[in-house]
Amino acid sequence: MGEAQELKKKLQAAIDAFRDERIRWFVGKSRSLVDSGLVSLEKMDELVRYLLRDEIERHLIMREIETNGPLTVPELAQRTGVSPERVEEHVKVLCVVGELIPSGEKEGSTAYALRAPVDEIMKERRICPCETVVALLHRLLGLWGGGGGREKQAG
Repeated sequence: MGEAQELKKKLQAAIDAFRDERIRWFVGKSRSLVDSGLVSLEKMDELVRYLLRDEIERHLIMREIETNGPLTVPELAQRTGVSPERVEEHVKVLCVVGELIPSGEKEGSTAYALRAPVDEIMKERRICPCETVVALLHRLLGLWGGGGGREKQAG
């Protein structure tokens, strides 16, 4: 039963990630980016895998908080199976974009809560402008702060 429950959580997180318009847009545009010569097929495959992994892990974290109330990074790591370092990174990102908020302390660690139910957050993401995806592409491709001039001129 425990394994079935874990699988169900992971499948829900994957469904949530694929519902995200930004992710679907990026995956849909990946062929154009490869065809344009901006990025190699191998690099794009790697980027898509990293992006999907990150989004699935973030949705796993958000659903865990939605189900169990405010949780700390160590609690989230234990409940999701994601390393504490990655959970901390995801929590920082989710706080920056306003999806998580600090909500008190537990055993000396900050507990985090959702700003709104996950489904409401997802509705807001669906109307999010594509500039968010462009910013993500820049970050993933390393074009900000030392990525190399040739790639910057291509766009």
